Formats: sequence, structure tokens, C-alpha cells
Amino acid sequence: MPMIRTPWSRSWNLAVWLGVTALIARAGAKIMATRERQSPTAMVDWQTALRTAQRLLPVSFQPPEYNYQTLVDDAAPHVAALTGLQVPAGALAVRVVDQHAWVRANVRTFAQLMQPLEPVYFAQLHDDDSDWGLAARHLNGRVAGVQSGALLSWMATRVLGQYDVAFLQDNQTPGELLLVEPNIARIAREQAVDVAALREWIVIHEVSHVFQFEGVAWLRPYMHDLMTRFIATMADQMTQPASGVAAVMQRAVQRGGQGNWIEWVLSDAQRQIFDEMQAVMSLIEGHSNYVMNRIGAQQIPQFAQLQRRMEARQQQRPTLDNLIMHATGMHVKMAQYSTGEAFVNAIAAHGGDALVAQLWQSAAHIPTADELVHPDQWLRRV
Repeated sequence: MPMIRTPWSRSWNLAVWLGVTALIARAGAKIMATRERQSPTAMVDWQTALRTAQRLLPVSFQPPEYNYQTLVDDAAPHVAALTGLQVPAGALAVRVVDQHAWVRANVRTFAQLMQPLEPVYFAQLHDDDSDWGLAARHLNGRVAGVQSGALLSWMATRVLGQYDVAFLQDNQTPGELLLVEPNIARIAREQAVDVAALREWIVIHEVSHVFQFEGVAWLRPYMHDLMTRFIATMADQMTQPASGVAAVMQRAVQRGGQGNWIEWVLSDAQRQIFDEMQAVMSLIEGHSNYVMNRIGAQQIPQFAQLQRRMEARQQQRPTLDNLIMHATGMHVKMAQYSTGEAFVNAIAAHGGDALVAQLWQSAAHIPTADELVHPDQWLRRV
């Protein structure tokens, strides 16, 4: 005999389903709350980020026998001669890594950058110590970890080299020079360029960063000050989350939805510090490109072909990469290279290497945002 489904029976089934779902949710919240009480979750669960990235990345590799240290040691005298900068002994040690090791290094760096915000974060959530409140905090940290891990895994397959500096730590410990060999070898194959030439080119760029951060006495304290000030404004914003959201909406409306989303998120004080960061990072990256190309043209026989193909690669970036970069704000980082390089080239055209060296004379010589696109203004000021 067929079952007759009445409206009453459908309502009963729905009630049972909702009840079971609520019990499961309650049990899940209880479990997460217990874990949260035992071990509070940070704003971003960096262990979750690391595990997520590792799952998404290719299998790790054994570093090749290729001796990058020789390339670094060969490049250093050329960089010193061109820039007039010197670095302390031991600053030029290099570590060849795969994508997994690069992610581990950057998880450590990002966790250090976020650490000053953790007390503010926990203080904001202290009022709600219910199971649901603790479960939400636990879940938020995990979700942020998954998102961060996914982004780091994407970045790890694209970065070629990095001079990793802990700006919030002491200014005496040298950074770490990392070269991501699997990506360098892959790009050489994809662009049909000589891998030895590409290695040398990348090494010159990264070694120039070592000379900047370890050879310019004021640069690391200046970056430390910028980061400290920016984090302080973020902490202030976290104590007034409602007004922060309202301000973001107001800025978006005022701009008619136009412009970079970063401009909407940042307060006026944050925007000022952000512009200062952009200026100094554009100088850093532009100067490194200038050094890389000047020395590369002299030392690398295949330099002209290498430069053409690498520039073409930047212009032909996949659509998905462009979408991710704009969604995450990374396109702002990429603009530092081209804007900064054009500025330094203009300074060199006017006064040669001697005038370029003056860029590192003091923090007062850092170009402003306007000066970056109008180098003649910097020339008149300095």
C-alpha cells in the first residue's frame, strides 16, 4: 500500500530534519569551542594555511647540485661597484628552495607580521565566550588559513627569488636570500631561454636587494617604522569594526565604485602610510631592475633575448592570473617594478650612476608618488 504524504507528515519530516541539523550544529560548536578554549586560534590559522598550500602544490623536490652560491659571489662585486654599497660578511648566503620551502618561509614571515594584532583581536572577542562565539572564532581562523594557504600556493609557483626580511624583528639580523629553482627551470623551458642565463639574471636582481637592505643604514629602520605605524592604525580600526565598515562603504560611494578596492578599505591615515610604502618599494624594485639590466647587459651574452622574452611574458600573463592579482591587490606590487624602473632610468639618464646613488643617501631622497611619475620634480627638489 503506497504511503500517503500529507502536509502534516511533510512538516513533521522538516521539523525532524531541522532538529537533527540543529543538534549536529550544536555538537560541532561544542567541539570547536572546546578546542578553542584549549588552544585559541589566531586571526589566521597559519598551520591550516601551510597544510592547505602543501596539498595544492606539486610534490617537493631535492635541490639540484647547481651551485647558486657561486653566482651570488660572482654578482656581488659587480653590484657593489655599480651601486657603491657594501654589505657585511655573511649577508650573501643563499638557500635554494622548492615551492614548499618558500611557503614555509613566508608563513613564518606573515605570522610575525600579524602577531602584533593578535592581542587586539582576542580582546575584541573576549566578551563572547559562549560555545557559539568560540566556535565562530575557531572557524574564522581556519577559513582565513585556507584562503591564505590557497593564495600562497598560487604565489609559490610563480615567484623566482626573494630576499626575505623580517621588518618587525631586529635590524641587525640579515634577511634570507631564497631562490626557487623549480620555477626558474620551468620558466626557462617555457620561454625557451638559456637556464644558466636566467639564473644569473635573477641572482643579480636578488643580490641587489641584499645590498639595499643590508648596505643602506636607514632603510630597514624606515621600513620597520612604516610597518609599525600601519599595524597601529589597523589595531585602532579593529576596535571600531562597525565604523570601519561604514567608512569603507562611504569611500566606495564617494568614488562611485571606481578606483582600486584597496583605496576603499584604507582609512586616510592608512592610505598615507600605504603611499609611503608604495614609494619606497617602487624605488627598491625599480633600482633592482636597473642594476639587473645594467650588469646583465655587460655580463650575460644572451641578455637581449632574455630581456625581450621575459618582458613579453609579463605582457602575456594569463587572464586568471590577472584576475587573482587584481582581486588580492598584488597588481599594486607588480606596478612597483615598472613605475620604479622608469623613474630610476630617468634619473640615470639625467645624471648617471652618481645621481642614482644619491637615491640612497637618506629617507628624504625617496621619491613621492608624484615624483615617481614625474622624475623632473624629484630632480628639482633634490
